[in-house]
Amino acid sequence: MTNCEHRPPHDPLPCRRLTPRRRLRPARVHSAPGFSMNAPMQLVRYDAMIYAIAECHRVDEVKDLRDQAMALEVYARQAKNLDAERKAADVRLRAERRTGELLKELARTPREESGRAGGKGCPAAEHPSPYAAALDSAGLTRQTAHRYQALADVPQPVFEAALRDPERKPTTTRILTEARDPVPKMADDALWLWGRARDFERERYATKDPVRLVSGMTETMLADMRRILPDIIDFYAALAEVLDEPT
Repeated sequence: MTNCEHRPPHDPLPCRRLTPRRRLRPARVHSAPGFSMNAPMQLVRYDAMIYAIAECHRVDEVKDLRDQAMALEVYARQAKNLDAERKAADVRLRAERRTGELLKELARTPREESGRAGGKGCPAAEHPSPYAAALDSAGLTRQTAHRYQALADVPQPVFEAALRDPERKPTTTRILTEARDPVPKMADDALWLWGRARDFERERYATKDPVRLVSGMTETMLADMRRILPDIIDFYAALAEVLDEPT
């Protein structure tokens, strides 16, 4: 039994069934058991693969899961199944991150620690370090291993937010770039002002009768409007000038 052969209560994907030399290529994905582009959750066996990734403790086994997810991602993209493609990308990125976590735990030589070792894995040695042996077993280059370890260093909230982004498909490069150069947080007052303008547009206030709106106000509300309205007019006049300026 391998370190990661723990059976979840539903459709387990034990890592013992995955070997470093068995790679699932995109051209053969359609014949995989249970494959159905009409059932994306069955397509990638999402829950079972996520569980297996978390439980694996060998680099080559997690790398094999990553390769299978990549094959499914490519096939789903060709089939224009966006939901299946996102789920496969999610599995792939989690596997890359887990690979990086495992690599960071492995002992390496001082030369490897300094980053001077080159080529696939590390230079041949009679007794390679655990790090070098893991790279060789998984077929990982030093550059790819470095990227996966950088992905493992990305804070968990940043990583999860990238996976949940509804507008942009997450990629390894994008996650690493945004973790290194995070997008500045927009000021709350800027968001508030934009939101009020959108509310004004959505509720079509420009077409409403001011007399009718005012007639429904109490005396206290009218007094507040008379006091505040001049400041609102001045502010929006100044805002209009700013918006008219070339950017």
